Amino acid sequence: SVNISIEGGKISAFVGHSGAGKSTLLNLIPRFYDPDNGEIKIDNQSIHNVKLKSLRENISIVSQDTTLFDDTVINNIKYANLDATDNEVFEAAELAYATEFISKLKDGYNTVIGENGVRLSGGEKQRLSIARAFLKDSKIILLDEATSSLDAESEEKVQNAIFNLTKNKTTLVIAHRLSTIKKANNIIVMKDGNIVGSGKHDELLKSSKDYESLYSKQVI
Repeated sequence: SVNISIEGGKISAFVGHSGAGKSTLLNLIPRFYDPDNGEIKIDNQSIHNVKLKSLRENISIVSQDTTLFDDTVINNIKYANLDATDNEVFEAAELAYATEFISKLKDGYNTVIGENGVRLSGGEKQRLSIARAFLKDSKIILLDEATSSLDAESEEKVQNAIFNLTKNKTTLVIAHRLSTIKKANNIIVMKDGNIVGSGKHDELLKSSKDYESLYSKQVI
C-alpha cells in the first residue's frame, strides 16, 4: 500500500526501477485511473468529489509524449488556454526556452508543425509542452522528466525550462537525472508498487539500500 503526503509548493521526486509504480502513481492524480481502494486528497478534499474538468484544469502534465496538432506553433501553445493573448503566448515561450527555435522557423509562430510536430525535434516538442504549462498556470505540475533521448544541448534547455516552470509550484516528478533529484525537497523511493524510503539525497544514500543501489547503478 502507498501512504504519502506531498508538500504544497515544493518538488517531490519519485525514483525507482522501471515497473516500480511511479507512472501509475502520477496517473492517479488527474484520474487517468482510479485506485481500487483508499483516496487521494488535494487540500483535504477528495479528488473524487470534484468535477473531472475542474481537477484537470488545476494540473499540468509534461512528459516525453507531447500531443501536438498539425497547426501553427502559436495555436499549439494556445491549446492550453484558448483565451490567452498573443503576448501571453510569447511570454510562455520565452520562459520555456522555446523562442530561440521558434524564431528560426520559416514563418515563426505561424509555422505549421505537422501531425504531432513531425517537423520539430524531441527537445523542441518538449519545450512547446512546457510553454503550454506556463500558459495554463496550474498549481500542480506532473512531470515525467524523461530527457534521455535528447542531446546534451537540448537537454540543458529543457532542464532550464523545467526549472522555471516548477518554481513555487507543487511538483511531482519522475526523476531520471541526479541534478533534478538533488533539487527536490523530498525524494520518494518506489519498489514493486510500494514506497520503500523517502528523504533528501544524502540522507537516502545512508538510510536506503534501494536508493543507494539505484544511485550506484546510475539508474538515476
